Amino acid sequence: MGKVRILYGDRPLHLNIPDENLLGVYGVKAPPQVDVDEMLEEALDSPVSSDRLEEIRASKVLIVVNDSARLTPTPKMLDHVLPRLEGDARIIVATGTHRPPTEEEYRGLILGHHYDRLRRVTTYHDSKGSEFTDLGRTARGTPVLINSEVFRNDLVITLGSIEPHYFAGYTGGRKSIAPGLCAYECVEANHKMALLPEAALGRLRGNPLHEDLEEIVRKVAGRVRIFSLNVAITGEGRAWAAKSGNIFDSFYSLVEEVESRYSVELPEQADIVVTVAPGEMGIDLYQSHKALEAAKPLVREGGVVILVAPCWDGIGPRNFYDLLAGRSRKEIREYVWKNYRLGYHKSAKIVELLDKAEVYAVTDLSPEVLERIGFKPFFNPQEALDEALARVGGKVAVLPEASLVVPKLRAKR
Repeated sequence: MGKVRILYGDRPLHLNIPDENLLGVYGVKAPPQVDVDEMLEEALDSPVSSDRLEEIRASKVLIVVNDSARLTPTPKMLDHVLPRLEGDARIIVATGTHRPPTEEEYRGLILGHHYDRLRRVTTYHDSKGSEFTDLGRTARGTPVLINSEVFRNDLVITLGSIEPHYFAGYTGGRKSIAPGLCAYECVEANHKMALLPEAALGRLRGNPLHEDLEEIVRKVAGRVRIFSLNVAITGEGRAWAAKSGNIFDSFYSLVEEVESRYSVELPEQADIVVTVAPGEMGIDLYQSHKALEAAKPLVREGGVVILVAPCWDGIGPRNFYDLLAGRSRKEIREYVWKNYRLGYHKSAKIVELLDKAEVYAVTDLSPEVLERIGFKPFFNPQEALDEALARVGGKVAVLPEASLVVPKLRAKR
């Protein structure tokens, strides 16, 4: 009998798994400890497919930064970008379709110790209220409507972070512009492609949503020069790698490093996948969905996925939950395709998983909340595992950091 350590939020627990059933424990490779200042200087000194930032002549510069939905170390990145610019720059927060930042968020993750100097030259993107420039449509029909502030500058600098993303493949790079600075209708049209199975966690090639985002940003790059600085971060926001330069080439270069650390490869699909949303990643059901996406390609048809996530803040944003509750999976699929609204893709992704496997959920949520969307509730992961073994038997795979991993199956020869 093997004991496997997992986290329930921040609380360590152990699962007892019979040796003959344990396929493996598939965790991320710990990123290196680095001097972040040295790392950022090296990245800016050796840009990918671009001149160095200080060699680019620009009288008007716009710096695009993330809002607090990402743990991007923006103030630290600004420490290294600002001294390389000839003049002053303006800053815009790429909120996408998110709400405006609060003043507390400006003082914290967004501007930090630069607040007193930069707040007066910092604005935010409003997907419904900003002025937009129409750049036509993509090959897939997405209207390309970009915040006009972008085109009032000689140089746009994007600061972002790269993590696995459940339908765009990865965050970072092109996402600072699209969806970061796009009109609501542009984002909604693009994000409907998240309903397609090819729009998947860790997938870029053949991902229609990612390819559409990239086409949008190539249209922007045809009008204004873009320089990009991205970092790879852990789930706690610790930066461990960085690349700068061309917004596309530097992104792909950094994605390779992220994949080398966060990819997990199973020799075969498992009958049971224990998928853990550790620490803050298990704050609510909305965020914990990332752990379910990691399990989806790794569980066999008719298997069981066991979600372990406290969800101490409850459901989170409710539109996905309210759409799922009280409807059959067939009704949900039909409704989402006919009446798509931004956010419905999360409901569709959950239905995809429920079509394939049962979901047992170990959370602090009431059983009724989980049962309404087709999840079987448990308060103890061992009980959930024991029932799954009695129900389907077979091999068990454990993902102790499922919210971070890029799942893969070993290619058959």
